[in-house]
Amino acid sequence: MTRSASLSKCGAYRWTLTRTWDGRPKLLVCMFNPSTANHLEDDPTITLLCQIASHNGYGGIVVVNGIPLRSPKPAEAIDMVNTWDKRQAWYERDALHFNLAEIQKQVERAGAVLLAWGALAGRCYFWFDNVLEEIEAALPDGVPLYCLGKTAGGYPKHPLARGKHKVRKDAPLIPWRSA
Repeated sequence: MTRSASLSKCGAYRWTLTRTWDGRPKLLVCMFNPSTANHLEDDPTITLLCQIASHNGYGGIVVVNGIPLRSPKPAEAIDMVNTWDKRQAWYERDALHFNLAEIQKQVERAGAVLLAWGALAGRCYFWFDNVLEEIEAALPDGVPLYCLGKTAGGYPKHPLARGKHKVRKDAPLIPWRSA
């Protein structure tokens, strides 16, 4: 398997993460925020996404995130989106907009897109509404938009959903329909 990742110079933000195992087309996956996976190591989410993508006929994944902040604590990513203006953290604003442009670029190249940011997006819904609008606007004609199911709040299910909503490694990709 070939592994790569695109990080900010400071290492605090991840723009893309790619895993390739064969020559079939890659699945673009848009999630909430990056955790610990990098160009060398996978985390449980990336491992499961590779299994799901392979089961559904893809030869790799390209992962982008609505919020690029690398942290195993999603609350930090939520805080970044909800408070950068109050804290005058202009570098965070710039990182969010650079990331949004990267998402658009990846969508324009994609053969298929999987939305998978989970219920946490409800805690900064205005940002993820914007992310979804940008994805839909950049999506080339004929390129499918998928999810793994929807949360009770209508958000695309995260791969590590738990309990009765658990996502299996042989999960089918479900066509996404905005509410």
